[in-house]
Amino acid sequence: MTEPAEPSNAIRLGYARVSTRGQDHAAQLELLNAADCRDIVEETISTRRKDRPKLQATLASMKAGDTLVITKPDRVARSVKELLVFLEDELAPRGVNLHILTGICAGIHRPNGQTMSDKMLFLVAAMAAEMERDLISERTNEGLDAARAAGRVGGRPVMVTDDVLAAARARRERGQSVTRIALELGVGRSTLYRALEDDDPPAVTGAAPSR
Repeated sequence: MTEPAEPSNAIRLGYARVSTRGQDHAAQLELLNAADCRDIVEETISTRRKDRPKLQATLASMKAGDTLVITKPDRVARSVKELLVFLEDELAPRGVNLHILTGICAGIHRPNGQTMSDKMLFLVAAMAAEMERDLISERTNEGLDAARAAGRVGGRPVMVTDDVLAAARARRERGQSVTRIALELGVGRSTLYRALEDDDPPAVTGAAPSR
């Protein structure tokens, strides 16, 4: 079966990433140069997952129908869960395709694909996101029931359970806005703001005054 044609104004952008441990871009660049990319973005990152400014800038410039080209999934994610979040949160809302050049997932993956094979990864990502929301909702309701049974009042709003807070913290570290996080997790924005502020360590403003 032939692959559906991309829009005439669609572009293909390659993304090459290496760690700070001295890895070489050469192998990635060779594959990306042969993959008909209009431009190739090279990025060296630290061990912190959110330090990918060039990737974020590249995604921000892409439109529906464009394709991000990578050599392997680990160029944009360090785990299966992170890859699924990347597909669901970063590519699917933009309508951007992902072309993986090597490995078991090699091929073009489209959020609006016409066949099961070319949209399978995005379907799995959407299913994982739905399961996460359902689990958070279930645990939140259990927390509310437990709080009511114990007559608990005050403190952190019970809608923000430890599970919700952990998910919110992880999404914020990936650069999502609190407004979007609150919407996706089904909690109030102001409630989530307060919970995240309470969760943050106090800022160090200077040396303690001498006595």
